[in-house]
Amino acid sequence: MKRFIKNIILLSLTAPVLTACLEEAYPGRGFTQEQLFETDNTAAALSKAIPGAMLRMGKGNGHYGYAGLAMDRETMCAELPVYDVLYDFYQDEGFDRNYSPEYYVATDWWPFYYELIKKANLTVGAVAINENTTAEELAHVGNALGYRAFAYYDMAFAYEYKKTGYGKLDEKAAIDKIYGLTVPIRTESTTQQEATTDRRAPFYVMYRFIMTDLDRAEKYLQGYKRSGANMMDQGVIFGIKARLWLQLGTRFEKNNDDLQMQLSHENDEALAKYNKLGITSANDCFKKAAQYARLAISEGHRPLTKAEWFNSTTGFNTANEAWLLAVQINSNDMTNGSNWNWKNYVGNMSSENTFGVNNLEYKAFRMIDAGLYKGIENGDWRKNTWIAPADAGQTAAYSKYTTLYKSDDWVKLPAYTGLKFHPRSGEMKNYKVGAAVDIPLMRAEEMFLIEAEAKAHYEGLAAGKQALTNYLNTYRYDDNSYQCTATTMDAFNDEILRQKRIEFWGEGIVFFDYKRLEKAVIRHYEGSNHPTDYQWNTKVGFVAPRMNICISHYERQYNANIVNNPDPSGVHEEKK
Repeated sequence: MKRFIKNIILLSLTAPVLTACLEEAYPGRGFTQEQLFETDNTAAALSKAIPGAMLRMGKGNGHYGYAGLAMDRETMCAELPVYDVLYDFYQDEGFDRNYSPEYYVATDWWPFYYELIKKANLTVGAVAINENTTAEELAHVGNALGYRAFAYYDMAFAYEYKKTGYGKLDEKAAIDKIYGLTVPIRTESTTQQEATTDRRAPFYVMYRFIMTDLDRAEKYLQGYKRSGANMMDQGVIFGIKARLWLQLGTRFEKNNDDLQMQLSHENDEALAKYNKLGITSANDCFKKAAQYARLAISEGHRPLTKAEWFNSTTGFNTANEAWLLAVQINSNDMTNGSNWNWKNYVGNMSSENTFGVNNLEYKAFRMIDAGLYKGIENGDWRKNTWIAPADAGQTAAYSKYTTLYKSDDWVKLPAYTGLKFHPRSGEMKNYKVGAAVDIPLMRAEEMFLIEAEAKAHYEGLAAGKQALTNYLNTYRYDDNSYQCTATTMDAFNDEILRQKRIEFWGEGIVFFDYKRLEKAVIRHYEGSNHPTDYQWNTKVGFVAPRMNICISHYERQYNANIVNNPDPSGVHEEKK
């Protein structure tokens, strides 16, 4: 019965989406209510509209802008077991059914990103760069280029097809010649006609394009003091560069042919408009990853303190010095007509609300993976972010946890329930207050972990282990007890991923690490707390099929040159 009701809900809330690249761009779209009154075509107004595009509501079930995409990414991994599946709008008992070209991940993601890119393109195109360009105008362009690079980074790694270990998918990808292809590059110079005939860019072109945007943004944002955490500054640009260089280092270390392909196009005249990468090895990439991670930290950022992490009114809902970039939502961004009363991050990720589905009424509690939780050491103060199995339902354990609930309601929460995210100002009832939160997109902690991983590759395993140990014992362990026992690079990569899964639970970060490192998603094991119908393991040493995101079938209707990724629907690994 639950599955029947759930399918009715899904059908009623899913509707076709027109391809974003073909929509007419109205400069004010995506503004907050106040900004709508001052809409114009100046670079300042266009630049302000870009963060608003991060709130673009999708047509699919549960989507509420970039935060919804981040939740999609979390549920593609093993991060968010759900207590009751009836109101779980981010996974499905069919496991990969949600990821076909006709379903909401494909039909929401593609137009979301190209709408964001379009906003950036409008801003870049509004400013002529010359000796008369003001510092303010350059900052507007820098913000736009940063967001464009942010979007293309996501798309490049989400849409490029990687081997899954499933013959029918991998062989079709080979037949269709899509290995190494990312997404079409659409800039301020791309015409509507060109957008209906363009093709997916090869990785060696995309990397240089993204890096060129980042190089220009870094230059234009020099000395710029941003107005909020949803705007770009040099620190964010350094952070995106650190992410990108880490991706490149891993790729080129794993596959020398890809490195040689990249190097063979370094002097390609057809790519002269893009900056050269200037590297000759994977280690060059790892060095740059560590360099830019440290630069990002040095821009006034530091890890969250224990007090900030466990603050029940501001914890993970208000940007602070640890956050490099955030989505920022105010009450005027939310209207009943767009279902903001339940389509919001707090209503899906915080158990302390009455307006969403992750609450005592609907019980779509978001939990941590039991296997991951079991490995968290007692000295790690982050462990009390989730309810221990021994404490669930025990009033005597109530004082160990930071929660807005009174003890008589807290005891109703199941084991492993997450208490990381809180509604704004502790408002559990009024979504226009409680859901008007900041949502982290990049934090300083990620930079420390990138630096440690990168150092292990270019300075040696011992250097990476020392960097990781220093970071965790300084910022995350009360008793200085952390020790990294990894003896191989693979084991060290696993440990970095484990730490990211703990640190960034619910933030949508680790999807890119699973795919980058080609790590299996393991949900079926003794003691698993994933719902039975979701307990499928993907193949070891390969990318989970659903992580090769399909392009929306609506895009294919307008552009015959787009060759899609194989549909992963119905592809499962046997439970073992």
